[in-house]
Amino acid sequence: MNGRRDATRVRKAWHAQIMDPAYGLGEIIYAPTASKARYQKFLGADCDSITFASIRVKRMPDEDIILPAVDAVTAALDEEAKSVLNHTLINKRFYTATDDKAICSLVKAGLMKATGRGWNTGESYFVLTDAGHTAAVSLRPIYPNYPEYRA
Repeated sequence: MNGRRDATRVRKAWHAQIMDPAYGLGEIIYAPTASKARYQKFLGADCDSITFASIRVKRMPDEDIILPAVDAVTAALDEEAKSVLNHTLINKRFYTATDDKAICSLVKAGLMKATGRGWNTGESYFVLTDAGHTAAVSLRPIYPNYPEYRA
């Protein structure tokens, strides 16, 4: 990324195959480099006789996952609001008081909306809007297993 803000972030896809007919046609692995994709395949192999040399890795750009870049509104959110977005992305909903500070800031920014349903007065389930879903996905790391490649 080299200090600039790109419109998208790319999670690179690699086709990793053990060069033995007994292991099938291979699989798509998401990793920042061919070496890391090869290592992931090596770790997933169930045989001690597999070597790095027996694993072929080929770049598959058509299988890349495109993640949105973090926009200015999302970047300005505090850590609690970002945590709420992440929780809601994973669980499809967030339940809290309707006057919660983090929720109010997200609703005001147009990233979440109340469903109007709750167990008690003054409480509600909140869900992501389309803009909120994009914002939450933009906060996800490109490669969760490789923190050094966070953008």
